[in-house]
Amino acid sequence: MRWFNKCLYVTVKYVLDIVCTLLFRLKLLINGVRYGRNVKSLNGVASLHISLKAGEVSIGKGVVFNNYNDAGWYSRCSIWVKDNGSLHIGANSGFNGVLIHCKSKIDIGDYVNIGGGTRIFDSDFHPLDYRRRRESADGTVSQHVTIGNDVFIGTACIIGKGVTIGDRSIIAAGSVVVKSIPPDEMWGGNPAVFIRKIDHYA
Repeated sequence: MRWFNKCLYVTVKYVLDIVCTLLFRLKLLINGVRYGRNVKSLNGVASLHISLKAGEVSIGKGVVFNNYNDAGWYSRCSIWVKDNGSLHIGANSGFNGVLIHCKSKIDIGDYVNIGGGTRIFDSDFHPLDYRRRRESADGTVSQHVTIGNDVFIGTACIIGKGVTIGDRSIIAAGSVVVKSIPPDEMWGGNPAVFIRKIDHYA
């Protein structure tokens, strides 16, 4: 009986993943997003909010959006691109319950892996001046975010505006990144600080 239930679960999940992926690709087409082959949305349909006045939005081939609902994390991938914002996601990258909120420009490289619940923002959302916050005025600062190739970002991180993360660097789980990180380094903490260099050939 357990074997039968397991087979049934795997079959249903396989079918649902196909349906979710097709629905997600349809949403991409409707929103004018360019995407490559084998883009997938698993365990649910990733949320998509693209402004009609947004700039170019593109997703490379083989990108996977995992929408988890388990003990590890409860979160659906969500992509927001505001007026005049542009977003580029490179090929073969993977996102687990990640929120990407783009007001100006976010570039994510190839083979990037980002853990559950991580948030990427290129703006402050609210003015620093309390008087402008009372008025609900915009006045926010936006700065380009760049995440290089082969970067690994752990679960529950926050990547702030103006940050560049160099190729092959690693960000520890729960980190808040507010300044740029060179290639081949491990950083972690709140705010994230340098931990050590990464020797990929050791």
